[in-house]
Amino acid sequence: MKWFKQKWNSAIGILFLITFVIVLRNPIEYFPDSAGYLDMHIIRTPGYPLFLQFMKLLFGTGFDTATVVFQAIFGCFSIYFFIHKLRSSQLINDFFSVCFAFVLLLPFVSGGKIANNILSEAISYGLYLLITGYYISFFISKNKKELLYALPLLALLLITRYQFVYLIPLALLMIFWVSFKKREFKQYTLLIVLFLSLPLITSLVDKTYHKIVHNHFVSTPWTGMSIITPALFVADAEDVKLFDTAIENEFFSATYSELLEKNMNINNLKLTSSETPTLYYIHNYANIQMGPIFKNGNAVLNDSLSKSEKFIALNTLISNVSKPLIWDNFSKWKRIFIRNMIFGFGGIKYLMLYVFIAFFSFFALLKRAQKEYKVLLLISLFLIGNIILVSIGMHAVVRFTFYNDWVLFLTIFILLNSLNKKLYES
Repeated sequence: MKWFKQKWNSAIGILFLITFVIVLRNPIEYFPDSAGYLDMHIIRTPGYPLFLQFMKLLFGTGFDTATVVFQAIFGCFSIYFFIHKLRSSQLINDFFSVCFAFVLLLPFVSGGKIANNILSEAISYGLYLLITGYYISFFISKNKKELLYALPLLALLLITRYQFVYLIPLALLMIFWVSFKKREFKQYTLLIVLFLSLPLITSLVDKTYHKIVHNHFVSTPWTGMSIITPALFVADAEDVKLFDTAIENEFFSATYSELLEKNMNINNLKLTSSETPTLYYIHNYANIQMGPIFKNGNAVLNDSLSKSEKFIALNTLISNVSKPLIWDNFSKWKRIFIRNMIFGFGGIKYLMLYVFIAFFSFFALLKRAQKEYKVLLLISLFLIGNIILVSIGMHAVVRFTFYNDWVLFLTIFILLNSLNKKLYES
């Protein structure tokens, strides 16, 4: 038995080695967003810029190669840790562990090739897998230490990519479930307080970082750009009446006119036969946001403001404009959100599949507290929560949704492993 275990561990090690060689052979990729992380722009959350600065401090001019190597090693370690948690809970056997390792390594060798990119997902993927491992282990073992270990990692993840804030309510749901089942509510009070305070703590860290680096005690001023993009995409000419201040009126009028002129508004699109308004929005999201919206937002601001002050003022302006726009065009905005979400799932069939897995696991869990049901419920909620949150403002493209591409595979492996155990026992 020990020999077989070593054999499968060696197979996973070989997969890691192959991945590492492929990563080293691939070029280092810089993207438009990379400059914001490298130069510590105010619109970037502190996690990844501080990581890059640390790598620069350690390795100097060769920091980019060292960064790629670290990102690959950290990714492999996170995958091994995640699989170790699954195997320790006897959710998958040795064979499925190797299969699952292959699935988890795909983002490093195909598609995004995340380890080679100077982008925050290169480390957020690994952090996410570590946290997922701890969450699963807690839900099964009810050991509070598992969530206590996950807390600092979640804090790091949130100051790297705030899209994972949905992990906080999911942790609270697990805590309430476990405390209710064990009838030991007081034992989990500290955990509840810590998770409830996490948004405040990470917000304070974010603001303190910007105060030290940019001399402004503010949250990262970019969320508004994600919220206003779909709101302006579905806006109409009459919406100019929604705004009271001259600067809001000027910004909306100029942006809406340019969106119409460039056929970037839902009321004036030139679609191909295979396109829908939602697909156009998804494919042209960056052009809409960084074109008319960003340009006209900057144009109405006071020229005396510094670059950082302009970003702060712009975020305040567009946040104020977004709220009335969304409410006044809620029906159209909701349609774009829902279809954007469906796109993120990969189509209506996959949406229905994941919702079915979540509901089936939940109702099965009510009847029988089986660990397989717990994990299937948890990982399906991970995927659903991420896509819903991303779809509210951003375009639900692979860069923001790939973190959970493994969920369906793990679901299959867990079910096959459970079936295999039953057949063996019978």
